[in-house]
Amino acid sequence: MADRRLHIPLLLIAALVLSGAGSPPPSFMTNGNGNGDHDLLLYVDCPPAPWNDSRLETELIRTFTRRESVRIEPVAARAAAGPAFPGAVYDVDSLTDWGLEVGGHYLVLVLVDDERLETKKTFHLPLVFHRYQTVGVIEGELRVVDVTRRRLLLAEPFRVEKPGPRVFQATMDDDINDPDLQIAAADKQTFFNQLETELSGRLVKRVGTVVRIR
Repeated sequence: MADRRLHIPLLLIAALVLSGAGSPPPSFMTNGNGNGDHDLLLYVDCPPAPWNDSRLETELIRTFTRRESVRIEPVAARAAAGPAFPGAVYDVDSLTDWGLEVGGHYLVLVLVDDERLETKKTFHLPLVFHRYQTVGVIEGELRVVDVTRRRLLLAEPFRVEKPGPRVFQATMDDDINDPDLQIAAADKQTFFNQLETELSGRLVKRVGTVVRIR
């Protein structure tokens, strides 16, 4: 008789386990620790450039997803299904209010100020020759907000450069507009895609020092 009484609670427990009752929401299980600590929302603001459509957001997501402890989602995806993302990207209160409403632990903002080509003199031997070089530059600011604690964890500028063509000229020539310093229009998109890939790696590594992702 005692054995038969034990069968009923055991069967109920088994049914609850199989049905998933008491388990955390699936979105908080993707980072391996079950508490959503590395649930990141990504916002990228990159001004249009005449030579390419920015792929920075795509590169950042690809780089973040290589980290085993991260669940990353663009802000646009959450905003499409919920409240609109606030336009005041420097207002921590507005950002955290929005983040708490849509869900997510950290908000990562990549604010690109400028993406350009520079030509500069990198070496000069008086009365003999000098060297000009074209350099690709991306500058902006990286900000990380802890939504649950309503705190700004990081706000710092970034700058990344990629060397392009260079030429040596006699001192008497001194032509900064030398055609050999130009990057062909067909090659500019590839050039800046490579620069954005390098920037993505640096930014993800920097974010990792703040939120301690693996």
